Amino acid sequence: MMTGGVFVAGLGTYIPESFPAERAVELGLYSRDEYEASGWTGAAVAGDLSAPDMAVRAANQALARSGHRPSEVGLLLHATFLHQGPDAWSAHHYVQRHTVGHNIPAFEIRQACTGMLGAMELACCYLTVGTHLPAALVTGADNFGTPLIDRWRYSAAAGSNRRSVFGDAGAAILLSRRTGFARLLAIASASLPDLEEMQRGDRPLFPPTCTIGEPVQMGERIAEFQRKHPAAFADARNELHQARTNLVSQVLDEAGVSRADISRVAHVFGGTEEYVRGVLEPLGIDVSKGLHEFGRKLGHLGVNDQIVGLTHLVETGAVGVGDHVLMLGNGVGISLSCAVAEITDQVDWAPLPRPGAATK
Repeated sequence: MMTGGVFVAGLGTYIPESFPAERAVELGLYSRDEYEASGWTGAAVAGDLSAPDMAVRAANQALARSGHRPSEVGLLLHATFLHQGPDAWSAHHYVQRHTVGHNIPAFEIRQACTGMLGAMELACCYLTVGTHLPAALVTGADNFGTPLIDRWRYSAAAGSNRRSVFGDAGAAILLSRRTGFARLLAIASASLPDLEEMQRGDRPLFPPTCTIGEPVQMGERIAEFQRKHPAAFADARNELHQARTNLVSQVLDEAGVSRADISRVAHVFGGTEEYVRGVLEPLGIDVSKGLHEFGRKLGHLGVNDQIVGLTHLVETGAVGVGDHVLMLGNGVGISLSCAVAEITDQVDWAPLPRPGAATK
């Protein structure tokens, strides 16, 4: 999808202090073998600060940086991976109430690791149909410190170079038809629905596992699928790589840029350089353009990796005028999303100070 005149006007993040992975090993939270194999050096831990509250902090930062008034925002989309609060409650309206207010439409987008990119694509559709308000706010947040999630053991699986640990964060991006420091050149998403079984395993669909207190163990489901269907598992990985390559090619063509034009990549965080290389090198992009060292300190941040990564690149001056940033993700489903943004103006944004160190 070519986005025409859609700009990135503001970015915001809330990232709590990272808890050292080595300390997690010492406390018996994380196995020594996994620690040595996974490459993660820490996971951001928010304690009892809720996901929607992290989204509110990030959103208000993005709004303040954007030069837009809350009354100019015509749509709010809140991306999530996990439960955000009480069941049968709308977290997106909580975020709306504490950020832009007024009676614009707001929706939750539950698309896991591609949630914010998918929500951005929907926001672009909204902005390009000619609505009278010039901006849309996309937020995302997750807190993995809940009883049914073990952030240190969630997705370790045989045959995987991902072996994720999960970190907590909130992020926000304000898209505008009017102005911004970057132009969103193109964005697109795709799905591989035939592979949903890989993450479902043999679990029944009813009752939902969260209602009966069953822990989420994604790594076991994937390992189970691999044991039962080894050929299909190998095919699934190849299909994912090919679909990602095709999607990136489509978005680059629509953006009018080549792989050589990509300055940096904001991707799903991984603990090992092998994982990041496995994502980027098939696309013809060098692993040095990724964010391996930055991301491995924080853990996989659920829906937030790409926007947290983009914000880090902008705040640190790692990208400047004329640079192109590729944002790339894949998540459960299997879903894939990709976007290209061109930096058009220099900004002077200092990151907000972090809270005190996490202790548990």
